[in-house]
Amino acid sequence: MEIGIEPTVRHGADLGYIPVVVKDACGFGHREAAERSIASLESAGDALRTNAETICTHFRRIQSQQTVVIA
Repeated sequence: MEIGIEPTVRHGADLGYIPVVVKDACGFGHREAAERSIASLESAGDALRTNAETICTHFRRIQSQQTVVIA
């Protein structure tokens, strides 16, 4: 989290994207440093935060609403 994910999220936000952080899908080197990174991202407010179950539910809902066109 603290080594690659936090800087990538910040860079994406700087480029105008809205990053989505799936907190329970992020690894970390040091728990305390990861907790500081998450707190810092939450404080900045540049990214959406969720968990794996929630985002997978949304993706499945979107996928089920798509119409398949076979030509």
